[in-house]
Amino acid sequence: MSTTNCSKSYKNPETSSGLKYGIIEVTTRCQFRCPGCYMVRRNTLGSKEMSLEQAINIIDLCKNYTGKELETMDILGGEPLLWKPLKDYIVVLQERGIQPWIFTNMVAITPDLAQWLFERQVSITGKLNVGNSHDPEQLSLQAQLVGASKEMAHKMFEAIQVFLEAGYKDPLFKLENLLRRPNLSLVPDYLRFCEQHEIGVDLEILAIGEGMTEEDSQLCLSALDIANLVKEVDANGLTKALFHEPSIADCFAMPHFSGPCRFNRFGLYFQVDGGIRACSNSSIQLSQIALDPEPIKKAFESKSMCARKELTQEKVQEPCHSCEKWEKCRGGCRATVEGMSNSFGGYELCPWPILRQEMRDR
Repeated sequence: MSTTNCSKSYKNPETSSGLKYGIIEVTTRCQFRCPGCYMVRRNTLGSKEMSLEQAINIIDLCKNYTGKELETMDILGGEPLLWKPLKDYIVVLQERGIQPWIFTNMVAITPDLAQWLFERQVSITGKLNVGNSHDPEQLSLQAQLVGASKEMAHKMFEAIQVFLEAGYKDPLFKLENLLRRPNLSLVPDYLRFCEQHEIGVDLEILAIGEGMTEEDSQLCLSALDIANLVKEVDANGLTKALFHEPSIADCFAMPHFSGPCRFNRFGLYFQVDGGIRACSNSSIQLSQIALDPEPIKKAFESKSMCARKELTQEKVQEPCHSCEKWEKCRGGCRATVEGMSNSFGGYELCPWPILRQEMRDR
């Protein structure tokens, strides 16, 4: 059984071309209604599910197109732990040499399932937006940020403990923190919690693939907000916890702070209804499995994907056009830029120009 560490993909920018990564939306069922979630924005949460046969057909189609298996398959929902064929699908993926990576809110985990997943070295990314389960205000905020009750927020912390007791820790176990204005000040607490429990960190900047609404603007951070966060992290002695390195300048890259997006131009997102998009946050459907004779080819060779693959530093706009980190992050979250109707736009949420100038002025 292969036990390749999927998390390294966030740290090493890719140089070769081709379809390598998949994201599969196996169910639209979810216990949460997180403000800012693309499924909530699109009103697509519900009761739809893929069958095991449909999920296997997707990896068959990808292999038929590329001539080889995908490297990884991210398993999302909704909430993937609610999908009954999950274990069977993981067995199929691993038998074919494809690394499964589950993105989950964790509350449906059981000790038996956590142990089963750990024995198979399945990468897990959970969710957490605060850092102290004993602080009533933080627990209330966590509930608000997942659109659920305080009881469910408490279950998130209990679920983290279930994974830890099964043997999970970084790099196999990470906690994704979707950054929004209400939880920005709690990032140091979140980093300390992860560091204390040997859990990997994944700070996420809210991506908007449909264009910014008034509600989004109340949640989203600016480049200055993000720059101030990085400086606060540094001032609190937590730089290594966030960036895995002591120096911000050496390892900073968007949109994952310490690495690029794997799905910038090497992946596809597969919806429950058979639609295919460039990534989870992209709002553009590229093809439909049930309707197109060659859905993978149509999607991966679409105008949208070609724009991503052909984007160069010479073509991209500022702040990326003149940035020395271009080869490391290649324009940040392209779905966010595309949501502004400009495939060649720069990633305007990037705080690096601000941080770089302040470093020079010291």
